[in-house]
Amino acid sequence: MSLLSWNTRGLGNPRGVRALSDLVREEDPMVLFLQETKLSEKGMEKLKYRLGYKNCLAVSSEGRSGGIALLWKNDVNIVIKNYSRSHIHATLQDNTTADDSWFFTGVYGQPDPSRRHETWNLLRSLKVPSDKGWLLMGDFNEVLSPNEKCGGRIRTDKQIQAFSEVIDDCELLDLGFKGNPFTWCNKREPAQCISERLDRCLANLKWKALFKMASVSHGSVAYSDHVPIKLQLQVNRMPRKGKKLFRFEAMWVEEKSCKTIIEKAWGEGFGEGTMLGVMGQIRRCGQQYKIDFGILLTHGLLSIQ
Repeated sequence: MSLLSWNTRGLGNPRGVRALSDLVREEDPMVLFLQETKLSEKGMEKLKYRLGYKNCLAVSSEGRSGGIALLWKNDVNIVIKNYSRSHIHATLQDNTTADDSWFFTGVYGQPDPSRRHETWNLLRSLKVPSDKGWLLMGDFNEVLSPNEKCGGRIRTDKQIQAFSEVIDDCELLDLGFKGNPFTWCNKREPAQCISERLDRCLANLKWKALFKMASVSHGSVAYSDHVPIKLQLQVNRMPRKGKKLFRFEAMWVEEKSCKTIIEKAWGEGFGEGTMLGVMGQIRRCGQQYKIDFGILLTHGLLSIQ
């Protein structure tokens, strides 16, 4: 399962829509969080079908600025808790696994530095209990250290400290990244070029424990001044409750029919010597075990493949 966040810099023109469509087609995220759509709620609702999503919560832009949207596929159950022009807060559960639900907050930080404290106060108000997983993703419009900016004026310690303090207050960790160290660039000539890491993923310890192998990567899209960030959960999926994992019991070897079942399955094999043939033989073994031993092993045998 993957989630993708992108500050699009506007989707009111064919070029922007085409860039987003290509990105979604290539990355196929289960959940998509967009900032600066510059679209109305109605306009975003229309676009979701072109992108291949069934579900969408869109917050309209103010004039020709702002606008955020959360889109998700039916494989994910999302319950919206609250939202504003700067955030969407929800619970999320992957319907294809038995994992517990966790909290997701899509963030679009205040672009105006003098009002950025509003975003930090919002995050503090959204803080979830430490026994619940919490992931935050989006454009925070701030850096966490001087190293996250290249070119232009030096970020003030006060601005950086304010961001750092809210992360501490909410008991969050930066999930890091792979790829280009910056997510935003003003695309000026070298002497005037400014690059910053404004987009990121944050999570609490509970969420980190749920998804130990999660990784964040910075993408590359020419259209916007921001690059998309992708979060790959890389979780080992467990079957839903009620389904048994296959466990071979040593006592089965003592059963007279055990050897017969295996010999019969391999004897009736097709495509002998090919992977397709082996898969078919394993499947037939599982089907026969189901009949002879009265337990469902097919799922386990297929998982071996």
